[in-house]
Amino acid sequence: MPSTTDPFDRPWFGDIPLPGLDSGPRAQSSPTRSRPYDPTLPPTDAAIAAFRSRIVKAPGHGCHIWAGAVSDGYGRISWRSAGVSRTEYAHRFALLIAGEMSEGAIGEHRCNEPLCVRVDPGHLIASTQSANLLYAVACGRTGIIRNLAERSDRHARSLAVRDAVAGGWDAAAYARASGTTAPLDTPPLF
Repeated sequence: MPSTTDPFDRPWFGDIPLPGLDSGPRAQSSPTRSRPYDPTLPPTDAAIAAFRSRIVKAPGHGCHIWAGAVSDGYGRISWRSAGVSRTEYAHRFALLIAGEMSEGAIGEHRCNEPLCVRVDPGHLIASTQSANLLYAVACGRTGIIRNLAERSDRHARSLAVRDAVAGGWDAAAYARASGTTAPLDTPPLF
């Protein structure tokens, strides 16, 4: 006989529906991918060639702008090998093929251009999340991730930058798309 002091021992307790919980069959806890995915899949020669074909280089020591797919304001590249696929941010892919990406590292844009894929101390370096955040604070570009409107603005800005240089480097078109208001011959801050 169930104890009368513990209400959870009563046989009828399991029949009480709880608000917000579906009493029907449980859904799968993780979605099934249509293709096998491997986050450790190394870049293929074809992926590296495709990556390089989508880069527009500013003259001199300028940025190398990704002119391919854009997601959340950053470039994105996908590749497959033996039926397995992988998708990576373009700047992380650049660090990966340069041998700069290690476990736990992130890509830090020292040039403050989200589409830049130039692996160079003045443009893109492998860093840590905390160092990247400190740099963002020092540059005055914090809060972007927390504010949905600014995140949408970053995405729209990146699309505009990509479209402005898709046919080749055009300093005036880049300046308009990126929101740069300084005269074109002004040296960059970084």
